[in-house]
Amino acid sequence: MGNNWTECLRPIWVVGLAVLAASCSLDNATEPNVMARQLGVQTAPPPVDDRPQFVVASMIGDPLAAPQPVPLGESAPRQFVPELREAAIVVGTYAAHVVDDALMAAFLGQVEGITARPANCPDRDVVDLLMVGKADFGVIGGPLSQREQQAGLRQSRIGVELFALSIAPNSPVKSLTRQQVRAIFTGEVTSWQQLGYDGGAIVPVIPSDRAMAERAARALIPGDAFVSTCLGVPTERHVVDQLLREPGAIGIVRLTATPHEAGQKLLQIDWCQPSLEAFGWGTYPYGIAVHVVTQGQPAGVAERFVQFARGDEGRALLGRTLLPMQ
Repeated sequence: MGNNWTECLRPIWVVGLAVLAASCSLDNATEPNVMARQLGVQTAPPPVDDRPQFVVASMIGDPLAAPQPVPLGESAPRQFVPELREAAIVVGTYAAHVVDDALMAAFLGQVEGITARPANCPDRDVVDLLMVGKADFGVIGGPLSQREQQAGLRQSRIGVELFALSIAPNSPVKSLTRQQVRAIFTGEVTSWQQLGYDGGAIVPVIPSDRAMAERAARALIPGDAFVSTCLGVPTERHVVDQLLREPGAIGIVRLTATPHEAGQKLLQIDWCQPSLEAFGWGTYPYGIAVHVVTQGQPAGVAERFVQFARGDEGRALLGRTLLPMQ
């Protein structure tokens, strides 16, 4: 009984499988690639469209180098405004009074594409920064050492802060030696009689501005400080006032492009009159040369600054605090 039932169902299974196979064959036959593969026919490629096509191009390279599109109505391309480059300028302590805001504003007004905010630091640090190439140029008060010049640094003098000693016009003193000047301003000598002159007590007068007093001490008595009994005054005019009040007074004044105040007499040092030429020859000692310092010969913005400092406008501004180079 059971075997007869199985025998009856077997033809039904065979018919079902045949129908399913035919269905799958019909689904695949509807795909063109399947039909082509079955028939062995190569499908033809789509027709070539050779009409001009619009494409979007990407810019290659520096976009600032490509010209900007010219709006309708303009006949010439627009001019590019160059990006400002900030120059690295370092100024030493003994030159900070020279490179001030007025000088930098005048210099930057003559150059294009450059801006700068000078950084102040000790003169020694200026040299070190230039040694490692961290600055375009520096400005220092004083000369480079031989070792620094052998290392490749160069100095371009732009002026000299020249100090002189001032006494009353009727004083019999005409010249002092360097040793006598040191003795006066360090307190070793306190009267003119000790130096062989008629007169009473010596009243040394120095600048009240601390930075200027330090530079004056560096020039007149290097390695020493002014004695505490020195009288500090703010300007050359006040020095002259002290000469009128104290017959034995001797004051430190600074020579600049402006004529010095009347009512005083400038002393010679070792019988040499104070002047820019005498300082250059090495016969007058009391000055601090201001130099532009560069790594190698001045170039670029450093060369432009040296040219400016030696030009008419630069010399006029430098002449407020020192004697500029001729």
